[in-house]
Amino acid sequence: MGWVLGGILLGLLNTFAVATYGALGASRNYVVMDNFILRTLGSDLPESNTYLSSYPLQLDWLFMIAIGLLVGGFIAALLTGSINTRTVPRLWRSRFGNSTAARFGAAFAGGFMLLLGARIAGGCTSGHVLSGVAQLSLAGIIFGATIMGTGILTAKLLYRRSGP
Repeated sequence: MGWVLGGILLGLLNTFAVATYGALGASRNYVVMDNFILRTLGSDLPESNTYLSSYPLQLDWLFMIAIGLLVGGFIAALLTGSINTRTVPRLWRSRFGNSTAARFGAAFAGGFMLLLGARIAGGCTSGHVLSGVAQLSLAGIIFGATIMGTGILTAKLLYRRSGP
């Protein structure tokens, strides 16, 4: 039942976001944070740079939603007692070994590639899938199907069973 309520609430938030602001997305917040930091340091780059100036120059409510997701997830993990403190998950260890540096390096590289791809694509999965599919955008539907398919394929390749 929890996932049903979560889906309904996400749908309502998405509807509100699209109606009042535009597409809901998270990767834009990296650019918003860049603008905020640069302006705080006294730089005029956010206003003079074509790319940076197309994003809000100060923290807005969509940025606060991203902060809320982090804080809410942490509070939920505390309340349910489900905080995972393992630095190397069992599945990773069984496939790639017990190196914390390798695990963090792979996580950083994967996160960097994901963020770079999201900025090149003009948005992240939340923007393209959640908002795109909600608006019945053909690009959003194709992207959603593609990311699910490649995610499944990647997981099967990385975590394929070895041996008999």
